[in-house]
Amino acid sequence: MFGRKFNILSVAGIQIGIDLSWLFIAALLSWTLAVGYFPFYYPDLASNVYWLMGIAGMLGLFVCILLHELGHALVAKYNNLPISQITLFIFGGIAEIKKESQTPKVEFWVAIAGPIVSVLLVLVMHALTLLGEKSGWPVQVVGVTAYLALINLIIVIFNMIPAFPLDGGRVFRALLWWWKNDLAWATKIASYVGAGFGLFLIFYGVFTLLGGNFISGLWMFILGLFLHKAATASRTQFYVGRELKGEKVEKFMVKDPIAVPQEINLKEFIDQYVYQSHHHLYPVVDLDNLVGYISLSEVKSVPAEDWPKVYVKKVMVPRSAFQTVTPDTNALEALNLMNETGSTTLLVTVRNQLVGMLTAQDLFKLISLKIELEEKSR
Repeated sequence: MFGRKFNILSVAGIQIGIDLSWLFIAALLSWTLAVGYFPFYYPDLASNVYWLMGIAGMLGLFVCILLHELGHALVAKYNNLPISQITLFIFGGIAEIKKESQTPKVEFWVAIAGPIVSVLLVLVMHALTLLGEKSGWPVQVVGVTAYLALINLIIVIFNMIPAFPLDGGRVFRALLWWWKNDLAWATKIASYVGAGFGLFLIFYGVFTLLGGNFISGLWMFILGLFLHKAATASRTQFYVGRELKGEKVEKFMVKDPIAVPQEINLKEFIDQYVYQSHHHLYPVVDLDNLVGYISLSEVKSVPAEDWPKVYVKKVMVPRSAFQTVTPDTNALEALNLMNETGSTTLLVTVRNQLVGMLTAQDLFKLISLKIELEEKSR
């Protein structure tokens, strides 16, 4: 889901990270508040004051979103659901829970925890605003607390729309699950509603753009695309997790894959392997032991005229630079490892001897067939 991100702190053992897209929205929000929102509601202040208010409002929203996601994460942790981390990104934040809830009750409370935190923040910020107005606090402080009360109210209203994977959509799925006692059916219905709401936002965004409101229309369009994609991806992720649970890598891997000796040059590698078998990645072995891998990326880093002079062992990715799995590794763990490393291929070894190769495509072949059959049969 995310691009490049970096960790900033840890709370209750939960790692907090920021996606680079959040930096963009932080700058855009600060600018919007400083030149638009605060000057409109609090006129006749100095420009530098507006910028301080804008930055304070942005940082306050940052903390509020973090607290919202911590609400999800701490309730999930209390119910023994492992938390990968919390990541703040362009559309807010997400608590990455690595395991599905086991009961609709747990699903409900994990989903509703974030909005409950946001409601509490609305009440706290509104109370501070009233106290500040009564006590004569500086308008800069009262303006920021009033903004945070309003933006948290908007977050609550938007998040409680029953469109999966928004919080309201997860609450909706929990209620459907409780009603029918069928998580797969509940996920299907909730994700379709979420995808439908995403399409609504896309069309509304286009309509708004044509009406001349460029900024609002563009944001609605982008948000609609994100929600539509997220709803579809969440449904697929659910089916993938269900089908891979309990399965081993051995069931999906390609056994005895084509391996490359480390002592041949790149010209021989291209002619004898790439042009013959048409793969993008090849394990490199020495006496049946895995010593690395070579892909087209490593080859392209060398000028074509030097291929006859450069050997595979000089440009390959060494064994120490990547992780492998065993045939007994859980298939879902292997998929999670692919997601974490950004690689679509894993090499399978037994005591450092190459026995297979696993690709994301291998994992999804069987799953896609099952999803297609189940979708048509329901």
